[in-house]
Amino acid sequence: MRLIACIEEPDVAKGILEHLGLRAEPLPTLRDQAPPVTLALVPAA
Repeated sequence: MRLIACIEEPDVAKGILEHLGLRAEPLPTLRDQAPPVTLALVPAA
């Protein structure tokens, strides 16, 4: 592969992706993770 162009303008990149039928918008961000859970590895005496 060879680099033949570097597109830096977001509007131009979006237009090219849409023309090719590809996703032009970023993926949605994931929500925060649930808090960690403490597991009892040894039964309480």
